[in-house]
Amino acid sequence: MISVLAPLALATSTGALLMVPLAPALRELMHKRDAGPLITRKDDGRISSFASSLRSRCIPLQALLDQCAQQGKSQFVDSPFGQVLLVGKSGGWTAPQHTTTPVVCAGPVELPLEYHSIGDFYSRGNVRGGTRSIFRALLSDDEIVLGDETQILRWIHAESALHVGRNCRLYGRASSTKSLTLSPGCSFERVYAPVIYSSKEAATLSVREEYAAYARLAQSGLGRTRIRGAMHIPDQHRGDVVATGSVDVEEGASVFGSVKANGEVILKGRAEVHGSVVSTKRIHISTGCFVKGPIIAEREVVIASGVQIGLPGTPTTVSAPVIHLAPGAVLHGTVWAQVEGRVGD
Repeated sequence: MISVLAPLALATSTGALLMVPLAPALRELMHKRDAGPLITRKDDGRISSFASSLRSRCIPLQALLDQCAQQGKSQFVDSPFGQVLLVGKSGGWTAPQHTTTPVVCAGPVELPLEYHSIGDFYSRGNVRGGTRSIFRALLSDDEIVLGDETQILRWIHAESALHVGRNCRLYGRASSTKSLTLSPGCSFERVYAPVIYSSKEAATLSVREEYAAYARLAQSGLGRTRIRGAMHIPDQHRGDVVATGSVDVEEGASVFGSVKANGEVILKGRAEVHGSVVSTKRIHISTGCFVKGPIIAEREVVIASGVQIGLPGTPTTVSAPVIHLAPGAVLHGTVWAQVEGRVGD
């Protein structure tokens, strides 16, 4: 009898142990307590999520802010998130030059040189900053113009155009719902706008639109070319390109597809890639080139002047640890430098 019960007990205990990890799944299968949509976090990946959060926190202050605007004065008030400076007067700045509390402005303001805001700064009108200013976070429901050598420590967002002066440092996120214009010497991490100009001169460049001929060509399927080793594209190529080595696209050549390389990708003058460009190393895009995007490199992306990335109404992404932009380039969408992004002089 003992010889029969012992194996049975061992099998029962082993089966019970095997069922323990499955207990949560079996309980959910029977009761379905988690059968619902996942909660969307506030930082859901949208680059303007911080701006939306700050604007919503300022809603209870709007009535007091309107009173300050009617009286043309500034005052400190208590709020659920601490003391806040309400600025009712528009135009030239008359409040303290260095503020440590959040600031909420009723209308457009023009800030002095070397203005420092350690708290969040929100204006319902446009903001014009002086040189060598420092902001923790800056939000405007209109246009923002940053003076030269300004530092943004966390994020900045403009509901209209965002103009960045020379040698500014944009840490964290910088975004605009209309356009973002950088200047020589600027450094950045993550920027987004429907159109991004690497300099003021870039705004004068002619920008191409999507054209129906290629759209039909892309929908029809272009195939793929796989190359073991390096690849040289001297002329027009239809279809995606995948190479285990580097890829060189010659001057004036076109690729109607995407380019992926386990090495460097070099686009020479006026070359075009009507798709993505991906490299495990470095991507260099020369003057006059066009890339529909996305552009992703594991080391570095270099974009020369006269380059267009993306199309109006079709934002794309440029992502790499290091990104160098020359003045005179036009990009659409997001530019994300995990280590450093910089505009050349």
